[in-house]
Amino acid sequence: MKISLLTASFVLALIGACQARNSPGPASRPEAPPVGITPDPAPLPKEKPLGTLSLDEILAKLRQRTSGMRSYQAEIHYLFIQDPELLDSRTLRRGIIYYQRGEGRSRLRVNFNTIQQDDAPQRERLEQFFFDGVWLTKIDHELKTVDLYQQAEEDNPQDVFDYISHNFPIVGFSSTETLRGQFDIGITDQPADPNKPIRLHLKVKPDSVYKDDYRDIDFSIDSRTWLPLRVVAKSTEDDIYDIQFVKAAVNKNLENSVFVIETPESFSKNRHPLKKDREREK
Repeated sequence: MKISLLTASFVLALIGACQARNSPGPASRPEAPPVGITPDPAPLPKEKPLGTLSLDEILAKLRQRTSGMRSYQAEIHYLFIQDPELLDSRTLRRGIIYYQRGEGRSRLRVNFNTIQQDDAPQRERLEQFFFDGVWLTKIDHELKTVDLYQQAEEDNPQDVFDYISHNFPIVGFSSTETLRGQFDIGITDQPADPNKPIRLHLKVKPDSVYKDDYRDIDFSIDSRTWLPLRVVAKSTEDDIYDIQFVKAAVNKNLENSVFVIETPESFSKNRHPLKKDREREK
């Protein structure tokens, strides 16, 4: 089954992108435009009420909120639906996501603790993903495997969210102009009630770097916290990636041990360095 790592959704889209870079096969799609080159919109006036915001103002407020995050923690529910019209095969994973940004480096960890396939009972299955800006590590405790994928030079770590936005279009983690260059964006629902989410619809443009992967994306934003609530992406193969973030907490202290990787010695380990490093090793 194809695994796409999203932020995030974003963690799953990241895994898929990393595996594609380290596997033989057709050339990968062009990289997305660099994040942050185009300035974000001006700050949103605080007095403007919900239900009256323009698209630029919604994106600006979301960007303001996420760019100020030093840490983030939430429950994550990831539902993959393969070919809903014919197979309608469903796999639901539940877990928790952690993010922390410190001096010169950001870190991300996702623990998927359970899995449920179609109508079968939910069962425990631990899969862990770590990204420190240089190495992406996937640990499968059922298969007893550890895979490490190098994504940057050791002396030039990538920001976690900036890196992910190159591989998966997450609203709020790249500039408005970058998003508009890849998508036609519209407001699906903008309620005045802060207890209801704002919903955006992103349709992939014909010349978008995402045109071979996704058709469109529905994105929900919490109107009270201005944090992502849900991402529902439809692939070009009509598969659906539905990711929800629950009980999010921002800028709370996270123990450093959260980002410490520990695996039993009996697990098999596979390292996938950058391409030029692999050529140097030959």
